[in-house]
Amino acid sequence: MSVQNRKSTRLDSDQFISYRLFDKEGNICDEGMAKTKDISRSGVSIENRRSFELASKVELTIALSEELIKAAATVRNVKEIADGQYLIGLEFVDLSSDDYDKLKSEFPNIVV
Repeated sequence: MSVQNRKSTRLDSDQFISYRLFDKEGNICDEGMAKTKDISRSGVSIENRRSFELASKVELTIALSEELIKAAATVRNVKEIADGQYLIGLEFVDLSSDDYDKLKSEFPNIVV
């Protein structure tokens, strides 16, 4: 997806994130920690040592400065950026308004 086609402007971020990745049957197939690279109202990109399958469902917990937010997301793109290192684009499919407010407090320029 090109920058012009994005729903939201992405802002640089460097937060820790924990994730649970689900297979097509809804079973947890991987879980771990990663770092965010950028974040927007519609999603987040993470760097990880494991690749994710496109369209997989992911549960996220993102550590902000003072708060934790939880979200459900779908894997939209995966790019190998180095040997064994991946940049994974995740689109939020469920982010509560309360957690969005926490995100806006941390990133005041985050808008749709």
